[in-house]
Amino acid sequence: MKIIITADNREKSSGIPGLLRNHFVNVQMVQLSIGDYMINDEIVIERKTNEDFVQSLMDGRLFAQCAKMRKTGMTPLFIVEGNPYKTAHRISPTAIKGALLSINLSWQIPIIKSSGKKDTADIIVMAAKQEIHSLYFVRKNGKKPKKKQNLQHYFIQGLPGVGPKLAHELLRHFSTIENIIRADASTLTEIEGIGKKKAEELFRFFREW
Repeated sequence: MKIIITADNREKSSGIPGLLRNHFVNVQMVQLSIGDYMINDEIVIERKTNEDFVQSLMDGRLFAQCAKMRKTGMTPLFIVEGNPYKTAHRISPTAIKGALLSINLSWQIPIIKSSGKKDTADIIVMAAKQEIHSLYFVRKNGKKPKKKQNLQHYFIQGLPGVGPKLAHELLRHFSTIENIIRADASTLTEIEGIGKKKAEELFRFFREW
């Protein structure tokens, strides 16, 4: 099955559609009313720079966008480029942290951190390939893996130093993303594959990002 990525016309100036084409995927430019990118009409993606993320939080657009993405029936995904705690806006870090947690836990929309436009393009293509794999699974086995579980694994694999195997172990041990986020460094070391250094890195990540 081909990967078809639909990009909003306003994204053309970002250069990301061109970066996506470098991955030899079909990119169609249209005017989207919801999200910035759609993958095979299965995944809707909202891309935000760190500045735009904070601005949309301050002006009330952020959670309205979450609601619209949820209503599509597609799998929603947020990509945030840069560190939202380091912007020109004057806003409490607690407010930013609360927004990130609300999107992840209350809205059940994973947020993937991106280092820049090239990284964003790579993430979008990776998400597309995972969706294609999921559809292949349906044809082969007659049922589709639970989307919630897929989203949880995808979110956890966005953490520093966490791959598919470790993501599985973390979810198996803690059951939910919220429990992983709330765990202290010593508790994280109980997971096979997480030493003291990695546990401290994850602990800092949850409290600084």
